[in-house]
Amino acid sequence: MMRYTLEVEKYGISGDITQADRTTEGFNRALLDAVEIGYPEIYIPRGIYYIDAVNKESALKPEEGAGIIVPGNITIIKHPQAEFRVVPNSSFGYSCFYIGEVENVTLRGGKIRGERYQHDFTGHGDFEKKETHEWGYGINVHGARNVVIEGVDIADCTGDCIMVNAQGMLNVSWTTYRPARNITIKNCKLDGARRNNISVTGGEDVKIENNEITNAGINDGCKPMFGIDIEGYGEGDIDYEEPRNVKITNNTFAGNVAQSVCNFSGYEVVIDGNHSDNSISYGYGTDTVIANNTLVRKDKKYTAITGLGVSAGFNGNNATITGNTIKGFSSGIDVRGADVTVSGNTITELSADGIALATFEAKNVQFSDNTVHHTTGKHCCARNSSDVTFENNKLNGSDITAIEIIDSDNVIADSNKIKRSKQGAVITRSFVKVINNDVDLTEYPSAVAYAIAFDKGSDVFIKDNRIPTPTNMAIYGESVEGRTVRIKDNDITDAKCLIPIYVIGGKKHEISGNDITFNRTASGGYGIQTKNTDGALIKENVVHSVSSFKLYSPIKTDESINSRVIGNKISGSLALNKTDIETNNIPI
Repeated sequence: MMRYTLEVEKYGISGDITQADRTTEGFNRALLDAVEIGYPEIYIPRGIYYIDAVNKESALKPEEGAGIIVPGNITIIKHPQAEFRVVPNSSFGYSCFYIGEVENVTLRGGKIRGERYQHDFTGHGDFEKKETHEWGYGINVHGARNVVIEGVDIADCTGDCIMVNAQGMLNVSWTTYRPARNITIKNCKLDGARRNNISVTGGEDVKIENNEITNAGINDGCKPMFGIDIEGYGEGDIDYEEPRNVKITNNTFAGNVAQSVCNFSGYEVVIDGNHSDNSISYGYGTDTVIANNTLVRKDKKYTAITGLGVSAGFNGNNATITGNTIKGFSSGIDVRGADVTVSGNTITELSADGIALATFEAKNVQFSDNTVHHTTGKHCCARNSSDVTFENNKLNGSDITAIEIIDSDNVIADSNKIKRSKQGAVITRSFVKVINNDVDLTEYPSAVAYAIAFDKGSDVFIKDNRIPTPTNMAIYGESVEGRTVRIKDNDITDAKCLIPIYVIGGKKHEISGNDITFNRTASGGYGIQTKNTDGALIKENVVHSVSSFKLYSPIKTDESINSRVIGNKISGSLALNKTDIETNNIPI
């Protein structure tokens, strides 16, 4: 392949800051000449080159058509010590390298330095909305196709190190939309941009891989201050720009002020295999995969993986969060929006007041096969949410509770393994099914609370749970008329407490098929007790002591009315109210 080594003297290219206009013009003439002659590659030797990166002929968009304007069908290879410095200016926008509506461009190697620390932020003319000066770019990919940016070291831009955006706008009649397509950013060092290190606003088929992305937004930066921001422009449910099919893989993120990656509003975004010290978010994005990332902090701040909600005009996020390792954050995974699957993640060493797996104002969320350990805060929490499932998670060591459900509807806790926690599951003002869980609190080093508890505002179905050696109530709840309580087929073994199942208040509850064994070191205890209930059905339970100490009573309903105590297998005498119906109970 023919390569042309740029002749800096021939084109009047200088290393003098006072010659920036001439240097910029020289680069532009040299690139056009190389393409015209037919050189597919141009090599830029080492040197410091000052670039006039502002298009002074465009008052509204000085970042467009600015700086070094890269033609199509060219590969630009820069010496590792070829450094392009943006001349300090007062413009709200600039581009050191501008890649407009061209095709087949590669930029490889070299350094680009913005001028954010020398920038004059006082000037913006009549454009009040531009006063933030956040449109200064190292490389501006604007409606181009087939672009590779490889091994470039970019830092200190007033806006972004790299911008990937579209020409024109979607869904309007007066312009044609031409997104940047097939863009690859790899093996680059991107540091200290004042806003984001990379923004993708109007790009399709964008690959961002094996880069070091650091310190976006430091030193009084400009929002949003993300390592990578995937964010199109729209109003309501109308998109004017769309980021689509963006793959972010095997990058290292460190020191970015707000988040490492945010898919604020993109489509088909994959964030896979990255190392991060800050949050990754699916935002309002649609069809996002966050997989196999390692997220580690040392200060127990921030939430590792987050979301914001559902984009206007859509039913759900369709987000998948899987196989991530999270350590040392405040909280683990916080789900907002709808249609989100969270599976196979490992979460450890969070702050004492953090939550490992959480929803807020979310719908149709599945948490399955996750592991939480060495975390003393809450492990699972659904708040103001509906259609949420916690299934087959391993939850070990909470000082608060393993599962908390508040103000939520149709929540299922199924087949979770809870160990060494102060409390198992707490249900408040919610409709919840607690099914087939192992709630083993025996190894908790101090006094425990309840294995499963619910309040007066809840409807509960508690079935097939295994609760070994409870020292406090295994299942406790309060209820009122109109609420449903069904406690069925739970296995409570070697109880040390006085009352394994205790329900206060409400009507027509069902407590059936439970197997309760006592192994106390003193006489006393009631296997099942109700208080102030009306019409409870207590049937086919097994209650007995495996030690030599007797119970006060296996079933106590004398403080309730109209209980139906039927077909239970019991050791000891029933304590019934005169309004109760008692039949077919079998002493053992």
